[in-house]
Amino acid sequence: MFGAKDRAQGMELIENVRRWIKAFARWLSEAWRVWIPVSVLVLVLTVASSLPLSLADPVLRYFGLVFQLLGILTVVSGLRDKRRLFNRPSLIENIRLWINRRPRWRAKPQTILVAGIGSIPVSGSARASMWRGVAADASVEVRLAALEANLATLRTEQAEAAKEFQEATRKTNEALDAERRTRGSAVGSLRVQLEKLGAGGLHIEMTGVFWLVLGVVLATVPGEIAAVLKWLR
Repeated sequence: MFGAKDRAQGMELIENVRRWIKAFARWLSEAWRVWIPVSVLVLVLTVASSLPLSLADPVLRYFGLVFQLLGILTVVSGLRDKRRLFNRPSLIENIRLWINRRPRWRAKPQTILVAGIGSIPVSGSARASMWRGVAADASVEVRLAALEANLATLRTEQAEAAKEFQEATRKTNEALDAERRTRGSAVGSLRVQLEKLGAGGLHIEMTGVFWLVLGVVLATVPGEIAAVLKWLR
């Protein structure tokens, strides 16, 4: 009979094996761009080796043609992604634009657009200063009252000017922050575009080169490859 300790060790061993199998499968799946072409190549060679020599030759040639077309389509897909990255017109659009630019027997009527001029409202602040003056022969009490009123007016205008200055400073800081965020977003987008242009489609181009080379080899020397496969059997 197994004890509790043995059962715990057995369960731990099963859990470790299961975790290792998942990690190993995940590790293999990371290289699917390599395993799929290699698997296809092994499958083609296996099928060709099981056929007679008279049939293996055309089968390898046809597979070579298919691989060449697949490589070309892969390269075209990479070029299409680069075209979309920079918003460039496609071949069909270029042909359509070229046809539209063909010389006309009669002059093409031109439409002149007349745009109206609208008024742009300009807002500003106008402040009327209530300044009190006194007569030359005014008494001391009248002069003191006018001076106090003028001091109160100066304080009010100073407070309003400080408030307007703070509001203008806040709007300027908000505009600078918005411009800084916009510039940072534009720089990040440009960096992503440059990265995609430089190294984003390398795996697609390498896959296309692999299919193209494999197709050229199979289509060029299918008889020799079939003979080698028969000799290896």
